[in-house]
Amino acid sequence: MNLLHTYHHLIGDRGRLDESQAHAIVAEAVPHAVATLGFPPGTALPVVASAVAPEVARGGSIIPAWPVRQADGSVVIEYVDDWGVLLAGLLATRRAVQSEPLLLAQRKWIGIANDVLQLFVVDPPPGSYSMVRHHALMLAAATTWLGATAFAAWRVAHAAAGATFVRSCDRPLPEAIDAAERGLELLLEDERAHQPVERALSWLDVDPVAGRLYQNYLGAASLGVAAVLGAMPTSDPDRAAWLTHAVKDLHPLPDFNRVWIEECAFVRGGSAA
Repeated sequence: MNLLHTYHHLIGDRGRLDESQAHAIVAEAVPHAVATLGFPPGTALPVVASAVAPEVARGGSIIPAWPVRQADGSVVIEYVDDWGVLLAGLLATRRAVQSEPLLLAQRKWIGIANDVLQLFVVDPPPGSYSMVRHHALMLAAATTWLGATAFAAWRVAHAAAGATFVRSCDRPLPEAIDAAERGLELLLEDERAHQPVERALSWLDVDPVAGRLYQNYLGAASLGVAAVLGAMPTSDPDRAAWLTHAVKDLHPLPDFNRVWIEECAFVRGGSAA
């Protein structure tokens, strides 16, 4: 699927995130993050969102939001105002032929909301953090905050995208996930990832290596999120308690989410071997 065509015909202005929307998402997400962290209700988290140009954004146009810790311990979520690359990639994994406005709006919400939580969670030891395995917990947490209907819909969506990734693997799954993460690092080192959206999409369309690296990372990331969503309890109260346990006790483990991913891949028709 041509990503630039998808952007023009299925996304357009729906990919935009303006300042008021970003600030509203942060305000909505903070109480959820406070509860997930096990902090007392009403605790103020020092986190704000700030729009930046893709040329200077840590994630460029391809990872449209990135939390940055400040010297005083506060967090600034740097985001670009056009999420078209990520959203086009999402629709491509779904082989969408028509726009899905609710899906696009929710993905932007999740993208900012998960970063409200991210830097207040204890990380695993240096060198063991995985953008697929560990970051999946942040995305899964923000997904649950949208409620049961969104939780169920995104669980299906991530499972489908993850299954596509598993079927495409030409090496053992752990190696494929490592390769997907290295692929993202290579993309982010390329100045073309830091172009405005339409030029970044054109690059991913005409460069088969870059396009494949991006789709592989999105697929691996979906597999990671699907695995976490699948490990959660089914009831809302149990799920909330589970999330608090997961961010406090499980996320710091170097092998977090490894077994769940292997189990998820096996269910979806792949193999961890």
